[in-house]
Amino acid sequence: MNATDKPAVLQPRRARHRIAHHGRTYRPWHFRTVVGVVFVVMAASSAPSPLYGLYQQRWHFGTATSTVVYACYALGAILTLLLAGGLAEHLGTQRTIVGALATAVVSFLVFLVATGVWALCLARLVQGVAVGLLTSGAGSALADLHRDRSHRAASAANSAATSTGIALGAVFSGLAVRFAPAPLVTPFVVLTVLSIGGLLLVRSIPAWQAVPDRLGPWRPRVLRLGAEPRGTLLRVAPMVTAGWAVVGLYLALGVDLVADLLHTTDRALSSLVILVVQGCGGVAPMVLRRLGDRAASVTGCALLVAGVGVSVIGFDTAHAVLFFVGAAITGAGFGLSFMGSTSTVTAVVVAGGHPQLLPGFFALAYLAVSVPVVALGTAASRFGLAAAFSWFGLLVVLLAVPAGALAARRDRPGSRSAIRSV
Repeated sequence: MNATDKPAVLQPRRARHRIAHHGRTYRPWHFRTVVGVVFVVMAASSAPSPLYGLYQQRWHFGTATSTVVYACYALGAILTLLLAGGLAEHLGTQRTIVGALATAVVSFLVFLVATGVWALCLARLVQGVAVGLLTSGAGSALADLHRDRSHRAASAANSAATSTGIALGAVFSGLAVRFAPAPLVTPFVVLTVLSIGGLLLVRSIPAWQAVPDRLGPWRPRVLRLGAEPRGTLLRVAPMVTAGWAVVGLYLALGVDLVADLLHTTDRALSSLVILVVQGCGGVAPMVLRRLGDRAASVTGCALLVAGVGVSVIGFDTAHAVLFFVGAAITGAGFGLSFMGSTSTVTAVVVAGGHPQLLPGFFALAYLAVSVPVVALGTAASRFGLAAAFSWFGLLVVLLAVPAGALAARRDRPGSRSAIRSV
């Protein structure tokens, strides 16, 4: 009996986990490489947050300016997703991810040579372009490279990599502020090395899409959605807005909130709130990855409401433990709502061939990250951080409650969406 005649159960485990698409063989490390790239790029997106205090001391600007710098990041992502969302379809997701990593490296170089607030805005804008390019292609790439081609498993991995990347990127920069001899240099040098390594690994994966060697001309065009993908996006819009607005809050002002609550100037300690929020946001989807889209969405919205409420009470009463418990609940809520909404959108993309839906989805997410946060920063400068945080909590509740109700009705027997899917 030769090797090919052996039963499948006796074949090496590595061979059983290979998958074949387009006549090529893919291995688990290909999927993990793209997950790792998402982790690195999202870690880079949060890395500047603990450094704002040093930049403020060097160039003398306040909280409102910090939120504007952060908004430049979101602006870069939104413009890229709206105008270049079809680039992944034109180039293929593999080339788009490589381009995203190269763009991220450029943003790190701008950070390293920055001489003023304008340079920070430029660096964040370029970084937003990199994130926009990555998110337009990473979701479908993960679904293609997963051994079962499961959009739900791919969405869980994407959600976990996004949240844990944001968490650990902020913590790493916070530790650099406290221990590194050059805290404004070390994080970006490390991220540059990781991004170049990721770029080389992605290039080494066999192409997972049929893309012509010679590409025709490409022109930016405004994102347009048909009736079905537009309806899907509208259904998840309140949930996406609530969840990502919370992410923006903690990335832009989380360090300031903790510094005010604990009366500390230790940026490493203050950045722990980002670790708590995004760490729980990364763990929850992996622990509860077997939840269906509707259950994940409803549970996520409920946790967002509960978590933000507890955090606001903890901040108003100067109870640090209560504040951090609320932050942990909020993070879990974001992770589950992100997993549920991403899986819902990816399923429509895979089933109906609507590649423009994912860029539209993430454009909405980054719009939710930026607009409420800029408004919050302006309100904090005028009315104080405590009042602004309370109003923000009310906004999240007003969005998350109807979002949970919409998700609970989705795909119920007799509902319009259920009838349409039969």
